[in-house]
Amino acid sequence: MGLLIGSRNETNKDGTVLLHVRFKNKLLDKKIYTSIKVYKKYWDKKNKRLKPDHPYFEQKNKQVKKLTDVVHDLHMQSAIGTLTFEEAKTRLTYGSYGNDINSYLDNHLKDQMRDTTFNDYKNKVRSVASNIGIKNLTFQDVCQKQVWVKLKKVLLERGRSPATFNTYHRAIKAIHSHALKDEITFNVFPHVRTNPQNNFTPQWIKSHELIDVIKDLNPNDKKFNKEVISILIYLLMFSMRGMYAKDLEKLSMKSFVNSTYENHNTYLFAEKNMVYKHFRSKTNKMGLVYMGLDPIKKIIRLLNNITNTNSDSLFPIMSGSVDDSVWKVNQMQFKKLTGHSYKSARKAFNTTGSIISIPDADIRELMFQTDNTISKHYKDTQAPMMLAKYTKFHSDILIKYRVSEMFEMLRDKVITL
Repeated sequence: MGLLIGSRNETNKDGTVLLHVRFKNKLLDKKIYTSIKVYKKYWDKKNKRLKPDHPYFEQKNKQVKKLTDVVHDLHMQSAIGTLTFEEAKTRLTYGSYGNDINSYLDNHLKDQMRDTTFNDYKNKVRSVASNIGIKNLTFQDVCQKQVWVKLKKVLLERGRSPATFNTYHRAIKAIHSHALKDEITFNVFPHVRTNPQNNFTPQWIKSHELIDVIKDLNPNDKKFNKEVISILIYLLMFSMRGMYAKDLEKLSMKSFVNSTYENHNTYLFAEKNMVYKHFRSKTNKMGLVYMGLDPIKKIIRLLNNITNTNSDSLFPIMSGSVDDSVWKVNQMQFKKLTGHSYKSARKAFNTTGSIISIPDADIRELMFQTDNTISKHYKDTQAPMMLAKYTKFHSDILIKYRVSEMFEMLRDKVITL
């Protein structure tokens, strides 16, 4: 019977590694991962202990000491009786870590995936737990078929879209697959029928519909400012090629490219703070945006002015003090006015591009989507002539959607105050 403390080979994003205990007998040889993170260069592999110069040595050493004591107790148990792998795993993970999905996400997966994916998983775990009426969702819970039957029934009673159940199911199943590979859980995920989804047309607000909404805004209404802000955010998302809130938050004056591109016809690429280099948070795809297109800068300046920013810079927008609640409140306001969410800006941009016959591959490039074709290895999308090409497409979409017209209408109403 062997129980040996070791460190994982894979390094986390913060430079740490997880400690594990190798459980070995005649029939089994498996690793039990703990939640203890250490810096590998300060781990004494031979003596199974931390070196004194490890950051926060005293606190970390207490964790390692506790782990060592548990391993010693398990050795004693195996010497005088039977010790199963499940018993050892329960003791080494303090009885809850291996079964609590939130703990698994925080202590194991967080450093192994993009922040957007991690936050999406956390939100869906929280939503599933809330809908079925429990506090902490465990792997044992999600591996019971009746839990999914209950969730489907609850979502139906609450009038949620059939797709909501499917997205919850897909996310939890993905987390379970990670945990199964990491040997955190051994429960079998049940077969659950997802909701059938009919083909549907993506919902987006047409330009003439939004113009009608703007016409009906009343400057004397006490909600007027909030309504204007909600529409300006939508127009900014559309004008910045369908960006989401997380992308808008990342916009910074430091990301402008200066003196790199020469002027090209009507596009003043060489002018300061005109060519913007943006990395989309979801795909980490880089693209260049010419900010001189009308009315992008005007939208940002009016939005900043209404929200009382004192900065002369374009970014960060709205003083930079924007949290999730701000986006949610303004999206709710926009939905009351139009019946559409902010995500529909991306659908509107994509559809408008298709209407004016921009090729799908170019629309994907405009929207910072990943190119999965072989051409990505050979095509320089940031070449000067390519910037001119995509700027022309970008401009055509803004004109077709009548963004300048909508902005002028909003500004005129604001000025009347």
